[in-house]
Amino acid sequence: MPDKQRPEFGVILPDEPDPRDEQIAELQERLTNERDARNEDRFIFIAIVVILFNVVFFSVMPTFGGPIALLVLELLVLIPLAKRMGMEEVVQILSRALDRVASNGKSGAE
Repeated sequence: MPDKQRPEFGVILPDEPDPRDEQIAELQERLTNERDARNEDRFIFIAIVVILFNVVFFSVMPTFGGPIALLVLELLVLIPLAKRMGMEEVVQILSRALDRVASNGKSGAE
């Protein structure tokens, strides 16, 4: 015994999306692209600031070990930051750099 007050699914969900649905989908895509662009800009700004601080700190540190230790610590912070901001290519590059610095440290310690 069908209930006469219940509408059919075809009435609730039309076959064709209306213009508002298409506009909402377009706006969501634009918002996602804008967020990604802002995250990339933020990460680039942070990376430039880190490079500028490195120039200052590397010129002040008298030994070679200090800059290497500072570089490793920076990479340990920049890698999760890049992951959080959705920059997977940068994560791969920084991970390789950290591995290279770690392997040079091991071979120098032997």
